[in-house]
Amino acid sequence: MIDTESSSSLATGHPMTADTWSDFVTRLRHHCNGQGVKWHHTSCALFTVQQKRIDYGYGADYAEGLVVCLDDRSWFSPVDYWNDLDEEEQQEINESVQAYHECDFLDLDTDDQWEFLAELDDHTVTGWNKRWEIVNSHFTKEAAEAFIRRKQHDYPELRVYVESHYYAWEFEAIKAAILDGTLVYQPKSAAEDAAA
Repeated sequence: MIDTESSSSLATGHPMTADTWSDFVTRLRHHCNGQGVKWHHTSCALFTVQQKRIDYGYGADYAEGLVVCLDDRSWFSPVDYWNDLDEEEQQEINESVQAYHECDFLDLDTDDQWEFLAELDDHTVTGWNKRWEIVNSHFTKEAAEAFIRRKQHDYPELRVYVESHYYAWEFEAIKAAILDGTLVYQPKSAAEDAAA
């Protein structure tokens, strides 16, 4: 495959020229008719960039895990919460735990740690689930990966996910026209450039 990071490519935002069009068609062919199909298992691939979202408020039995929330902060384990406390706060919690359990907070089993945190003032212990939300879509994997390299600082976590667009007939018709040469790059004439 062509290295889209070191060459001019539509995947990295370069203008359409005969060379960038040729590069695009080569990459598209790789992902629809070539070796790329082995990676994503469909010739009708659309490469979506997705961001991870965490939804809160689930019951423990319906959640991937628990989280403790306090003001605008959250911790996904009691140990993470504990590690963010200063020594005085840790001592105060240990004294409270020792009054009922005769051990320190970190010696409690995890379920008891969660239960203790849920009883603290202004603390909320709730369940969370992860979901992936589509940010945008691309014809090729290289374009999706280029988007992530360019924009990853704007999102907590991104991934490339392949969707099968077998029944997206318009998309598939355009892609087939590109691959069979019906839809080709046609540079503007000098008259068209002057009119623009």
